[in-house]
Amino acid sequence: MPLDRILLALSTLAFLAAVVPAVAALRSGDWRRGGAQFLVMTVGFALQTAAVYYRGQVVGQCPMKSVSDVLVFIAWSVVLLYFLVGPTFRVSLLGMFTAPLVVAMHGIAFAVPDAFPDYAAKGKINAYVEMHAALALIAYAAFALACITGVMYLLQERFLKRHQISGLFYQLPPIQGLAKVIQRLVWLGVVLLSASLAISVKLHTPVSHPHIIFAWIVWGLYTLIGLVIWRHTLSPRQTAWLAAVGFTLPFISLWLVTHA
Repeated sequence: MPLDRILLALSTLAFLAAVVPAVAALRSGDWRRGGAQFLVMTVGFALQTAAVYYRGQVVGQCPMKSVSDVLVFIAWSVVLLYFLVGPTFRVSLLGMFTAPLVVAMHGIAFAVPDAFPDYAAKGKINAYVEMHAALALIAYAAFALACITGVMYLLQERFLKRHQISGLFYQLPPIQGLAKVIQRLVWLGVVLLSASLAISVKLHTPVSHPHIIFAWIVWGLYTLIGLVIWRHTLSPRQTAWLAAVGFTLPFISLWLVTHA
């Protein structure tokens, strides 16, 4: 097995292991014990970063041209954003929700047909092309974190309605805070995707290109979600559902554009 695949497999195991200390902390009621999870997540991210780097060395460019590589790059971006926005949350609890998503994305990356294929030989690398693709995928990572936060909101609301005041409930941020974080993550993704689409204009990419069509559709969906949240058109619960379910569209679009 190539080195990049070995590193990715080890990274997957690390993220899977990261859930264990968080669950133990929840059961014990002592969330200080959850700090071990942050350390394991850090190890997983380091291995993941090394895997992306060595994969880039193999294909001779930023690895973003196959379903497997795109999934891994988004998963890497999700973990990066997790570390950046973590202080806004209870860090370990966000990791408890993030780690399974990353494991699932890695698993799908390994399982898809023709996983991690060789790339066709490429001439001079266009920095604008690479930046366009990278910004779009990081934007999708922000939408993925908005999805996770939406799930956290719905879970806390369920606890409140059923009067299930458990250890997990006390580790969740205030429900109003989660609603604000969903809004910030959605707008962060919209800004990043807007920058990506702006760069595509400079590349003179045809508007009819599948990548551009689906990018604009995703941009339109999340801009609408952001406006709905900002104008308070729907209830926080409904917008949390939008953020959670909305990630289905960018996830499916990744599959479609890489086969277009």
